[in-house]
Amino acid sequence: MKPTRNQLLFPFLMVASLFFIWGFCHAMLDVLNKHFQNILEVSKTQSGFIQTSVFGAYFLMALPSALLIRRIGYQRGILLGLVVLAIGAFLFIPAGLVFKTFWAFLLALFVLSTGLACIETAANPYVTVLGPKDGAAGRLSTAQAFNSVAYIIAPTVGGMFIFGQQQEAGAPAEFHSLIIPYVVLGCVVLLVFAIFSLIKLPDIDGGGEADDADDASVHKAPLFRQPHFTFGIVTQFLYIAAQVGVNAFAVNYILENAITTAASGETVTSPLFAWYGSITGAARPEATAAYVITIAMVLYAVGRFSGAPITRIIKPNLLLSLYGVINSVIILLVMANIKHISWMILPFCWLFMSIMFPFIFAMSLRNLGEKTKIAASFQIMSIVGGAIAPPFMGFLADQYHSMAICFILPLIGFVAPAIYGLAYPGLLEKSGRAA
Repeated sequence: MKPTRNQLLFPFLMVASLFFIWGFCHAMLDVLNKHFQNILEVSKTQSGFIQTSVFGAYFLMALPSALLIRRIGYQRGILLGLVVLAIGAFLFIPAGLVFKTFWAFLLALFVLSTGLACIETAANPYVTVLGPKDGAAGRLSTAQAFNSVAYIIAPTVGGMFIFGQQQEAGAPAEFHSLIIPYVVLGCVVLLVFAIFSLIKLPDIDGGGEADDADDASVHKAPLFRQPHFTFGIVTQFLYIAAQVGVNAFAVNYILENAITTAASGETVTSPLFAWYGSITGAARPEATAAYVITIAMVLYAVGRFSGAPITRIIKPNLLLSLYGVINSVIILLVMANIKHISWMILPFCWLFMSIMFPFIFAMSLRNLGEKTKIAASFQIMSIVGGAIAPPFMGFLADQYHSMAICFILPLIGFVAPAIYGLAYPGLLEKSGRAA
């Protein structure tokens, strides 16, 4: 007997709470790049390896996680991921108090992200099949809205704790302010683990395809002969590269664009940036920039919460394409580097990237039947785009001494969803005909 909508609401809300946790973990990365550049004197290229350690773990662990989840089920996969995530969070203690090296923090982030990969490999496809398939994109977008709430909180936490205190020149590296948020995170994750251990999630065998044997809409061809899936993987790879790249160097770009040096050698600060720093009580310009990212994340949350209702009017593939075009224009204005202006345009990028991951994910998994779990793992593996883009962007910034030029990579990443959205109906039809 299929569960009713009311019976599915509680498990949906419980799984959606996990989206908040990994949203917080991802959004904290946005301030770590600049923090390590300051306190450990690493270059922009080197700081880009923060994202490489995180999203490299996704690439390496997504498929093993999917194979494991096929054996132990969604709920046990989530529990395992939570344990590994907590271990990674607590590894920040020896990294900050004993080793105090960039590579120790990268190891902690890699372990933490291994747990996240396991959780996401279970939670994303579980949400897509926890109800009617026509509502999968909207349902995943709604769950991702919990993720975006965490994206609002994390930059504020980063601004308060990580950039909240001045580091005197020549003073030994001090990491207590960085350790605190991750210790709290580890404790919260253990609490969530305890709750998930006591509840029972509906067991949707085969990823929700119990009825698929009699469903003519299920595609029978192997995964990599279904173009709506394969093009979805490529699109997700390029989009995640764009998203993570923008996230990684947003603080750097905002500081470079809002604070300039006049011909006389005098430092000129954008009046709006200076005003915003004063009303937020930011101790440093980096903290002000982190609080600007908080505004961006509010827009991100607005986009996530509004995504599902808008799909009642505009088809998901067309909305994805429209947002891809708008974000491409925004990035072009960012690359134009209009001093004291472009930094104010950049936050709108988050509004229009908000729906991209869940829409691409759900669209590419449509009509895959029993192949859904493995297909989802390939989608999670495509997140490796986030491991590749930041070091390249950092390299361009170091080479050309400008943050604006490196946004050429996000531009490519936003053009891809625009094309995928327009081509999607034809791709889906070809998948249905594939043998």
